[in-house]
Amino acid sequence: MPSVRICIVGGGSAYMTSMFASLAGYARSGGLAGSEVVLHDINEQNVQLMCDWGQASARRDDLPLRFSYEMDLERALDGADFVLSCFRTGGLKARYLDETIPQKYEELGIETVGVGGVFMALRCIPEVVRLAEAIRRRCPNAWLINYTNPTNMVCDASIRAGHDRTLGLCDGVWGVKWLAAKLLRIPTTRAHEIEAYVAGVNHHTWCLQLHHRGRDLYEMMDNLIDATDLTGQAGYEPIDGNPLLNVVEADACRLYRYYRLLPGSVYYARYYYNFRKLQAKHLAPDFEHRSTWLEKLGEEKRRGIREQLTAGTATIAPHDEEDAAHGDQAIGAIHSIANDVRNLETANVVNRGAVPNLPDDAIVEVGCIMTSHGPMPVAAGALPFSVQGMVRCAYEFGKLTVDAALTGDRTLVLQAAMAHPAHRDLDIIEKVIDELFEAHREYLPQFFS
Repeated sequence: MPSVRICIVGGGSAYMTSMFASLAGYARSGGLAGSEVVLHDINEQNVQLMCDWGQASARRDDLPLRFSYEMDLERALDGADFVLSCFRTGGLKARYLDETIPQKYEELGIETVGVGGVFMALRCIPEVVRLAEAIRRRCPNAWLINYTNPTNMVCDASIRAGHDRTLGLCDGVWGVKWLAAKLLRIPTTRAHEIEAYVAGVNHHTWCLQLHHRGRDLYEMMDNLIDATDLTGQAGYEPIDGNPLLNVVEADACRLYRYYRLLPGSVYYARYYYNFRKLQAKHLAPDFEHRSTWLEKLGEEKRRGIREQLTAGTATIAPHDEEDAAHGDQAIGAIHSIANDVRNLETANVVNRGAVPNLPDDAIVEVGCIMTSHGPMPVAAGALPFSVQGMVRCAYEFGKLTVDAALTGDRTLVLQAAMAHPAHRDLDIIEKVIDELFEAHREYLPQFFS
C-alpha cells in the first residue's frame, strides 16, 4: 500500500476532526500508512493547533502518519500527490453576511444556492484559480480533491484554469443514504451499505438507482414508504441516528410519490420543492443561521482538542456521525485513487456524456468508479423529462456564476442569481446584490477595478 503526501488547504478548519479520523482509519488498515499530511492555512493559530493535535494523536495512538504545517502555499504544495481543498474565503463572518443581508429583503442566501451561493463563489473562485496555478507549478500530477463550496463552481474554475486532475466532493448524497437506511429500518451507521447512483448538478441531483446488498430499492420503495411514518416526528432536519424520519426526509418521500425518484441530495431538494416552508423557517425571529451554528461547533471542537492536548490524552475521532461521513468521503477518495480500489463514490466531474441531458463540458455530480486514473463516471441513465428543467436551471446558475467570477461582470451576477428559483423579483434582487457587493468589497477586487 502506498504512502502519499497530502496537502490540506484550509488545514486549520474545524473539519479536520473528520479528515484526521478518516486518515487514522486508513493508516491503521494499511491503505495510507506512512503518509505525510501537510496543513496550510492563513490562520496560523488554528493550523498549528490542528497540527499539534495530529502529531500528539499519532504518537499516542501509534499511527503511521506524519503531520506538519506550512504557512507558505507553494512550499506546502511541493511534492504533493493529493491536494485537499476545504477553505472558506472570508470565513464564517462572510457566510453570515450571505445569509442575513438577503433575509432583510425576505430573500434566502445560503452557502451554495441562491444569491448567497453566488457571492460565496465570487469570493472563492479567484483563490481557487491561484491554487490551481500553484499546483501546476509545484505538483502538476497531484489530484485536487475539492471540498470548498460551491463545489461544482469551484471545480469548473479549477479546470478552466488548466488543472484537469480536479474532482469535487459533497456529502449531500449521504442524505438519501440515511433516508434509505431508515426506510429499511437499519441503523443509519450502516448507510455506507447503500449504493446511490445520482445524476444532476451539485445540490440538485436525482437518485436514478438505489441498491442495498444487491436489492433494487426502487422495486420495493412504495411498500417501504407505506410502512413508514411520514409526519416528520424526528423534527425539521436533524441527523442523529433517530430511526424516525425528519421533516426534510418525509418531504423527499412525498416527492417520490410524484416523480418516482428520490432526490439525490435530500437536504437541498427543499430549496426547489418546499421553498415557502423553508423560507418561513429561515425568516423566523428565533432561526439560528448555519454560520452561527458552525462557529459554535468549531469553538466546541477546538476547546475539546485543547483539553486533550493539556491532559495528554490526544486521540483522533470524529465529532459525530455526520462529521464522520464528511471525512470518509474525502479521505476515502484519496485512498481509492492511491490504491486503485475501484469503489463507487459520488463526485463532481466534467460531464462527457454521463448525464445526456446536460452539455458535455458541464460539471455534473454523478456516481464514479474511483481508480488510479481518477474518477470514471457511471452513466446511470437520462434524467426524466419532469426534472430536466430544474436541473438545467441549476447548471445555468453555476455556469453564469463562474463566468461572472472570472470576468468581473456584474451583469452576469444578476443573471446568475435570477437563474435560481429562489429569486424572481428584479426590484429586490438588485438591492440585495448591491448590498452584498459593498459588504464583500475587500474580497471582490475584480468587480471594483
